[in-house]
Amino acid sequence: MKYELLIVDLDGVVWRGNKIIRDNIEALKLFMDNGVKVIFITNNSSRSRKEYVEKLYSVGLNVSDKDVLTSGFIVAEYLKRRGGKAFVIGEAGLFNELINAGLQVVSDLPKVDYVVVGFDRYLTYNKLAKAVEYILKGALFIATNSDTSLPINGKIVPGTGAIIAAISAVTGKKPDFIAGKPNPWIIKYVEGKYKVNRNKILIIGDRLDTDIQLGKNTNVDTMLVLTGVTKINDPLINVYKPTYVVRSLREAINLIL
Repeated sequence: MKYELLIVDLDGVVWRGNKIIRDNIEALKLFMDNGVKVIFITNNSSRSRKEYVEKLYSVGLNVSDKDVLTSGFIVAEYLKRRGGKAFVIGEAGLFNELINAGLQVVSDLPKVDYVVVGFDRYLTYNKLAKAVEYILKGALFIATNSDTSLPINGKIVPGTGAIIAAISAVTGKKPDFIAGKPNPWIIKYVEGKYKVNRNKILIIGDRLDTDIQLGKNTNVDTMLVLTGVTKINDPLINVYKPTYVVRSLREAINLIL
């Protein structure tokens, strides 16, 4: 086999909104049955790894929480050894990952060590104001990902990147660390955790600026799947230059096995 480990995106590859992408799921099952290690990495921090494992199981993919990395989990791993207090803009999945990593999640202290920003459908002005206050007092600015938008139920809605932009506009500061794709730290983490060399890794996703850019940043092969946000006539495909472009993972079987 050319590849020993596949890094697979969720939104746009396994499902699209509330609809599953059956051809891709069947291909992923085939890869797993033939001994290829498949892990899932998503920039969405709103759910915990356990919730994603349950959702993957419901569509026929049997994986453990060790094989699912959310951007929230990556933030937690990054901060785990440092410890400290964090003010968080985000949803339950992000809060749970940080607490499980031993971070103290607080909401009303004079000072904190980190401001952690993730996707938050319940964002308020007070949350933004508090984040700005803490960053101006010296807190590290940590973000789960930089996606400015994402599709939900057929509509494009503001993503974590839009929240980051609002905070940066006031503080004049960019995040000190952005956990999600395309951060090269992810590949270093995967190489260490799974004991695999990057020339045996293939990144599979539907977004050029995150999935494919991660491969460009780390010299890892990439596969653009046209079941999500990127369409075949997108001129940026020739800019990002994925290693492979397939209409679905059914077309990838001979390339991977």
